[in-house]
Amino acid sequence: MAWSRKSNTRHVPYSVQRAVFRRDDYTCVRCDHRGEGRGDLHAGHVIAAADGGPATLGNLVTLCVPCHAEETIADIRAAAQARAARRRLPEPRHHAYR
Repeated sequence: MAWSRKSNTRHVPYSVQRAVFRRDDYTCVRCDHRGEGRGDLHAGHVIAAADGGPATLGNLVTLCVPCHAEETIADIRAAAQARAARRRLPEPRHHAYR
């Protein structure tokens, strides 16, 4: 999917990132890692940006780098499985039912 610069919801403004970190007390919501927000924490989307999730305070949580990577990989795998399921051809009918 191509992202235009104007509608790129993947970018989280710095001020919003800081607000998310402060709200979550600079702690990863998955593993309780306490960070300082200087590269060891990310503001991760609850509803993925690729699925139309906005970069707003209500749709973001604080994640450490490893947890964010895990969630991103899980999202990519789930999307790939959904695409594969849509591509599957129906099973051929048994000759007795034709």
